[in-house]
Amino acid sequence: MKPDKLFETKMLNRSKINLEAIIFDLFGTLVDDFASSVGQTHMEFVKTLGVPPEPFTKLWRETTDMRVVGAFQTVEASIEYVCHLLDTSLTSAQLGKAVEIRLQLIRRTLNPRPAAIETLAQLRDQGYKIGLLSNCSIEIPILWPETAFADLFDSAIFSSRERLKKPDPRIFQLACERLGLAPECCLYIADGENYELAAAAKLGMHAVLIQNSSRDNRSELLREAREWRGTAVSALIEILDLAIK
Repeated sequence: MKPDKLFETKMLNRSKINLEAIIFDLFGTLVDDFASSVGQTHMEFVKTLGVPPEPFTKLWRETTDMRVVGAFQTVEASIEYVCHLLDTSLTSAQLGKAVEIRLQLIRRTLNPRPAAIETLAQLRDQGYKIGLLSNCSIEIPILWPETAFADLFDSAIFSSRERLKKPDPRIFQLACERLGLAPECCLYIADGENYELAAAAKLGMHAVLIQNSSRDNRSELLREAREWRGTAVSALIEILDLAIK
């Protein structure tokens, strides 16, 4: 949802703020954009279901928001819902195989971007709390504990678990509360999807855009990335310069 006007932030002045935590977006920030990571491998998942590929894919995309806000708390439920809309019944074997393929597909999207792990580790060494705030379907929190990221985070907030999604200010407030901090003590790093940076800044967080050359900034979803007038970095490792104590 676009705000009435873009929230403008001043450039981050580290000497004038009491920064205690860094909260990261996931897709397009710590890992590659979800859509570019999935690509054609989605069709392997669809083929397993034995459904017409085009109608299924259309409905799967149309129900993305339902998955992101937690309408389905299992992978099975999300698959069965779309198959029901297509008047298709699945055997337990088909469903089990589809879930397996879907989870394997999502695993491949969770590979850290260059310097992501190094940056997180160094921020922790400097004494910062580290948080995650992601709009995502239920597969992400299911798989999160097995990722290279899990042990580096003090808190991870997933929209599908909380049944809230960015840019709702309540989910930003929740991310701060889970770290035991006021918004003014938190830095939020993201690629600017759906005006998430403006939402964070309006709450009192210090928002920073990570410029993402792998994404098509012509997309309406990333309009904020084109319009952002606040602090920006071009690589995760640059966060260390902003956060140095």
